Amino acid sequence: MVKLYKIDAHTHTAETSQCGFLPGAIIAERYFAKEYDGIVITDHLHEEYISALACKEDWDACVDHFLRGYKSAKEHGDDIGLNVMLGAEIRFETTNLNDYLLYGIDEGFLRRNPYLHRLDPWEFFRRFSDDILIIQAHPFRNGNETVFPECVHGIEVFNSNPRHENHTEKAMALCESYPELYRFSGSDAHRDGDIGIEYMMFREPVSDSHAFHAAVKRQHYFLRE
Repeated sequence: MVKLYKIDAHTHTAETSQCGFLPGAIIAERYFAKEYDGIVITDHLHEEYISALACKEDWDACVDHFLRGYKSAKEHGDDIGLNVMLGAEIRFETTNLNDYLLYGIDEGFLRRNPYLHRLDPWEFFRRFSDDILIIQAHPFRNGNETVFPECVHGIEVFNSNPRHENHTEKAMALCESYPELYRFSGSDAHRDGDIGIEYMMFREPVSDSHAFHAAVKRQHYFLRE
């Protein structure tokens, strides 16, 4: 029987995301208990978050703060056998309130690119699309209709956060219009009731964000029916 690897590509921690309820170590524990092989920590990176930090003028200190939830989750994940990968959910507030999930990033990328959330989606895609994977999160959430398919590699078709109306049917229709876009799914987990609702299944093990990125580009994954 071929081994498949169950990954949640959209999770948040209390240490970093202002809307998160669970510390990273607890997130890792909960997913391990649900027999996931890995998770991506996609904490929020936007102006509201950065401007609230006492260290907001020191980008390296901002990165230290941003990584707290991920590092907590990864340390515990390493102990129990859960792959914890680094991602981000970025918002370019110079344009609108759309959110974008980033994969294939690491700590060095964040430190080399200060305040990248202050770019617009077109400039960000032009600069980084060859190196990282850019996925629009919940593109039609709560009635939003603003999608820039030229600025992303894919969209989150299934988002299972129970406190929002995500209009999956519109996301599916968008994929039909742009078949080159990757289709993603994620629990968008912030609290206990969100844990492990959604997943992506990979045909190969993915141990870090770069491996996740590479496996997606090879299309070595599938979503639930």
